[in-house]
Amino acid sequence: MALNPPFTIRVETHEAALAETMHEMRTWLDKHRVQPVEFKIAMTGMPGVALDIQFRSEDEAALFEQVFV
Repeated sequence: MALNPPFTIRVETHEAALAETMHEMRTWLDKHRVQPVEFKIAMTGMPGVALDIQFRSEDEAALFEQVFV
């Protein structure tokens, strides 16, 4: 049986709001008992930061996306 690839959601935020955005995401993840597979931070071409969060299930990714994208 092949494993499904993780589902990735990209959240973009201003650098000045990074700490607040990460706190809001952590609070949401804890409340919904969701454990991301991977979490990456990348600089974007514009002023800001991109956060790539991978989830095991499409359902978890979709719920997270509704709130943060």
